[in-house]
Amino acid sequence: MTDSPPLGPSALRRRSVRQSGVALDLKDPDLHCGTERYSVFVRLRRDEPVYWNPETDSTGFWAVTRYEDVLRVVQDPETFSADVRNGGMRIFNIQDVTQDPRPHLLSLDPPRHTQLRRALLPLFGAEAVARLEPRIRLRASRLIDAIAPAGACDFVTAVAQPLTLGLLTDLLEVPEEDAALLVRWSNIFIGDDDPDYQPSLEERQQAIREADAYSRALYEDRRGSARSDFVTLLAGAKVDGLDMDFETFSVNFCAFIIAANETTRHAITATVLELSDNPAQRKQLIEDPSLMPAAVKELIRLSTPLMHVRRTATRNVMLGDKHIRKGDKVVVWYNSANRDEGVWRDAAACDVSRFHRESERPMVAFGAGPHHCLGWRFAELQLRVVLEVLLSRLPDFHVAGNSQRLRSNFISGFKRLPVSFTPR
Repeated sequence: MTDSPPLGPSALRRRSVRQSGVALDLKDPDLHCGTERYSVFVRLRRDEPVYWNPETDSTGFWAVTRYEDVLRVVQDPETFSADVRNGGMRIFNIQDVTQDPRPHLLSLDPPRHTQLRRALLPLFGAEAVARLEPRIRLRASRLIDAIAPAGACDFVTAVAQPLTLGLLTDLLEVPEEDAALLVRWSNIFIGDDDPDYQPSLEERQQAIREADAYSRALYEDRRGSARSDFVTLLAGAKVDGLDMDFETFSVNFCAFIIAANETTRHAITATVLELSDNPAQRKQLIEDPSLMPAAVKELIRLSTPLMHVRRTATRNVMLGDKHIRKGDKVVVWYNSANRDEGVWRDAAACDVSRFHRESERPMVAFGAGPHHCLGWRFAELQLRVVLEVLLSRLPDFHVAGNSQRLRSNFISGFKRLPVSFTPR
């Protein structure tokens, strides 16, 4: 997983600096740490759903905030490209921060994206996911049983994080003790703007070196084997008829350890906060367990851990009433689209029965189109299982202090969430 020298000017562009003179800057990580972001997106959806966001250190980008416009962008990869060769899928241009850009699953367009996705699909199909439910349920039960006598815990570190990391080690077929390494690297890789996760660019470089060494050992061990874990499937994948080289393998490995634990961990934590704030909805869910599949979708809609993805226009095009030029950066905000008042009634409210109604439009927390999240079944399964166990054993859980959010404009996450409950 190559990256620029830690003190080079390009490496600094991974980070988001406070921009003076920009009236509304969606790139500002601090904006996304507070509830005011919801009112900002309400205003943009109403007044300027395709909004030009200047950047003092780059070209600026178009921010897309309405549901229908978001769908249009992510479902049209020919016009709006995620390809690493066009800048990638983050707000910054990947060429500006990485010496040797390599594609991962989210920064490829069809047909190359389709080829890699097809190689990994056996691990994420309905039957493969269902086979792991007993293991996920056992892990969730053990974690919740462990905290039950205490009557209080930090939910992130006690339950949400070890649950999702456990599944990650299962999918990689590595020892569960390796979870501590995987989560440290994952946090550093997504923590560009959070000093708790990435205190310095040198520390990021060190994490890259460690992850490269770890993934190289797996690559050399599993390549050509008959196993069916993620590492083996990825090492054996071909794109455009070419074997998976180590550098591309390493980038995809690191992207996977982020995708497989960060977003689900934060969705689970956000669910605990949401149901603590909405005891009537929690009561409804306890009294009618048939609502659980619908409730899971609703709770993921409200949390939307992956806040945005970026695309690059490949031609001049109209989006809404704005002229998008070839080469412009276009950033779609899933967390805004998932609260679009034109799509859902009382869109900002929690309604665990919402998706029980077949007439409801699907939420877009997992994206849409060719890049729809490959692991969505695992995310929904883990949230459903942990919620079932939690409601059955610690039904009076409630937030008992201030949460600590991840400072990021990319991932809506939690570093800490203190909860209390009646000891069992």
